[in-house]
Amino acid sequence: MQGFPAPIAAPITAPIAALALAVLAALPAAADPAPPRLAPGVTLMDYGIYCQPEIASRESAPDTRLGYVNIFEGEPVFRLRQQEVPALLGMSFGLVVTSDRDHIQARMETWRPDSDAPDIWYTDIAAGERRMRGFSFDVADELVTGLWRLEAWDGAQQLYAIEFDVVPPSRLPGIGPDCNFLSLAPQPGPVPKEPA
Repeated sequence: MQGFPAPIAAPITAPIAALALAVLAALPAAADPAPPRLAPGVTLMDYGIYCQPEIASRESAPDTRLGYVNIFEGEPVFRLRQQEVPALLGMSFGLVVTSDRDHIQARMETWRPDSDAPDIWYTDIAAGERRMRGFSFDVADELVTGLWRLEAWDGAQQLYAIEFDVVPPSRLPGIGPDCNFLSLAPQPGPVPKEPA
């Protein structure tokens, strides 16, 4: 068998190296979701992927893409306590919080990775009551991968912020939007506390 000479590596010149670094710097960086942020007096009760309960009604929300938000009948069952979510129609993710005081007409913001402005609507958060907040992929144009962020504000004070990394479904095999077919059981136990 005849051998071939090894290729000779051409030296990388400074202009080519600088161009390569500039191209790499321009690419979006992959980022893990940040840990949830909570204002004093706000407690995270649960978060992650949940089973969507029955929709009781719709509330007008003109500053959202669909023009409304769904109001659920009861609180959902969180099946997976994680911040990574597959981009699948019917998939739902969010959080449950409580607050030690009332927040009248708190501003809810949903930041999508493909938008420079959030969807906004207003709702009350009553002291001591569990308040659920979430997002469900109901239409195909919502299936945008990247970091999604759910925030709540009382005036200039941020009450909470949580990020979810929406990924192609192939990255999370076995997780589907139909909670009857999830291969994983609910994750019991306390919600991890934010580091001090």
